[in-house]
Amino acid sequence: MHETMKKTLLFTALAAVLALVSCNKEENQALPKVTKTVHFTAAAPETKALFSTPNGNTYPVLWTENDTKVDLLVNYDNNNKLTPELVRSDDNKTATFSADVEAEGDAYTFVAVSPANSVISANNTDKRFGISVPTGQASTAGSPDSKAIMLYAKSDDYKSFQSNVSMDFHHITGYFHLVFTDYAAALDGATVSSVTINADKVLAGRIFFFPGDGHMEENGTSGSGTVTATTSSLDNVWMGVAPVDLSNEAMTIVVNTDKGTITKSIQFGANAVLSSGKIAKLQISLAGSTLVAPVQYNLVTDKSQLHIGDKIIIVAANSNVAISSTQNDNNRGQASITKGEGVILDPSDAVEVFELEDGIKPGEFALKATSAEKPGYLYAAYEDANTGNYMRTKDALDKYGSWSISIADKQNGVDDTDKDDYTKYVATIQAESSARGLMLYNQASSLFSSYSTTSSLLKSKVSYLHIYRLDKAADTTPRFKATMPDADGENQVTISASAKDNIEVYVFGNSSWTASVTSGATLSETAGTGNTILTLSVPENTSTTDTQDYTITVSTTASVTPASYVFTITQSKKIDAGAELVVVYSLEPTGNDGTQNTFAGNSDADMGGIVWNITGNGLTGEAFWRIGGKSLNGVNRGFYSKTALPHEVTKVVVSHGTVDSGCTVNSFTFTVHSSAADAASGANPIATLSGTVVANGNTTFEKPDDTSWFGYYYRFMYNFTVTSSKNKRLEFTGAQFWGYSAE
Repeated sequence: MHETMKKTLLFTALAAVLALVSCNKEENQALPKVTKTVHFTAAAPETKALFSTPNGNTYPVLWTENDTKVDLLVNYDNNNKLTPELVRSDDNKTATFSADVEAEGDAYTFVAVSPANSVISANNTDKRFGISVPTGQASTAGSPDSKAIMLYAKSDDYKSFQSNVSMDFHHITGYFHLVFTDYAAALDGATVSSVTINADKVLAGRIFFFPGDGHMEENGTSGSGTVTATTSSLDNVWMGVAPVDLSNEAMTIVVNTDKGTITKSIQFGANAVLSSGKIAKLQISLAGSTLVAPVQYNLVTDKSQLHIGDKIIIVAANSNVAISSTQNDNNRGQASITKGEGVILDPSDAVEVFELEDGIKPGEFALKATSAEKPGYLYAAYEDANTGNYMRTKDALDKYGSWSISIADKQNGVDDTDKDDYTKYVATIQAESSARGLMLYNQASSLFSSYSTTSSLLKSKVSYLHIYRLDKAADTTPRFKATMPDADGENQVTISASAKDNIEVYVFGNSSWTASVTSGATLSETAGTGNTILTLSVPENTSTTDTQDYTITVSTTASVTPASYVFTITQSKKIDAGAELVVVYSLEPTGNDGTQNTFAGNSDADMGGIVWNITGNGLTGEAFWRIGGKSLNGVNRGFYSKTALPHEVTKVVVSHGTVDSGCTVNSFTFTVHSSAADAASGANPIATLSGTVVANGNTTFEKPDDTSWFGYYYRFMYNFTVTSSKNKRLEFTGAQFWGYSAE
């Protein structure tokens, strides 16, 4: 046991002199878990915040009014990061802060980062922290944005607790000083709003920084080559960027104005390396440059403003960032944009432009990325427990890429009574088929992805989104399409003999249409215009000898091809309850494409036209699947069908062989599902039945009387405990699916 007390941390920062091309900065630390007072003294050998030319012997001060808090880490622990308040001296040359800490330990490294809230991650193993260099900044005549002047300090590595610690501060970021000349003619009276730089190297976004030797590494694919600085003058434009080697690289510089943009490209020579704390001064002549009229995107204030064929960008509501054209493994990064009064002008190539297409359901949208880097459909990738808050891009559209969009002064039902500018016209963009399909901006991680509707991100309005639409007239070209969600490639659906309501037909487009169905069935609507979901109702088929067919025809007089769609619904004959039960499908794990059960780990197997996914261990040449593993503690193993079984099933008999000694089957569960995705995850079961594994015997699952098992997917799941480090398994030897007809 140990005694715990609150102690006070005192931090003192002393100013020093500015060398114009080199500067240093100050940081914050998380305190160790020790029961003593720690006193910190920090010496900054060069100025922190201002970069104006010295006037005689007068140099800029160390601290400014923007320096109000600092971050503090101990042993690179970001879980309990402290952000104490900063108190500046009257002459702004020194500063102090205090923090109450409870701590313990026998080894200490103190790391400080400034400004406050710069640190977004830390790793004690790699001795690094992660920060995000802002892609959107505000330049002044004499200095970069204070949030882009990023400093760190690292103490010695102590083996015991120290009451007094000295730390020197150094810059993380480097700085561009852009001085434009000969620009009056090019501007031709236009008003400058911002300057954007773009390179094929990481200039901003998330980076890893290693204070041990002061080097930087890219943080996966979350970096950005684009930085935008708001400014009204081209005489002195300042930007803070990540240290970067631009040797023999090109950079594009864009001057954004109220009347358009001026673009200038520059080529760096050899040895063009911008180090931490250094200033690169670039003189850029705009003589002969031309002002190009802007590409304008307007804030969408109502869903009715969105049309198929529109091009949009998706923006963080209260930040100057949009979804990036860079597709990360599991999300989209951010790219800088500059917002005006409800408009965005000339977004850079780093911003993804999405073209709206029809979604899977009428009224929903597909977001087709148009960037050359990763074209395709954006989708919410949460499909089972193995994927998290993921948002990816794929070539083909499916239900996970079908997004509902609404515009309101709230996000997903969370009302905002204050109605700040960024809480007006909030876009709720949600893939309804995904359990984590709500698109949000994650400010802490500088990315966009899809989340649960109960995500903690919703507690902060910074997650809200806005949509901006390319300023152009809506495309009025006639459009018409009809689909049936459960139909096969021949536009045919098979249903059971019982009466069916709400069989859906989807109608898309902007054209008028008519719909009809053969006698005996009814449609919810027979005429209309534009997007509609038709529902079909059919009576029970009472015949035990014949199937019943219905035909739906949906047509338009608009000049489109095709102008008509035909769907066939085949209703099975009624089951003769007095007939003898037969095996309608037999699952026999005795071979696949000429081999015998070579399924290690997770594999698909086509068994009699039904594809099964098996999670097992090892190989066997015998007529069974070995399911289990080693060193398991309540772990699920099993298999599920990825193809629907086109039969009415009334019972399933599962056979097992040997159960290895040392392998405990805690539970055996059988579930029935209406989709392959649900069968894969175990979600939304039509029926859930539990059984007992019988070694060298059978387990029978009977269909409940009030359900139908026609055209469904099946999942068998075992929960194992294996205390041995060697593989222990049970043998699954087969399953028989019984019904009244094998036709």
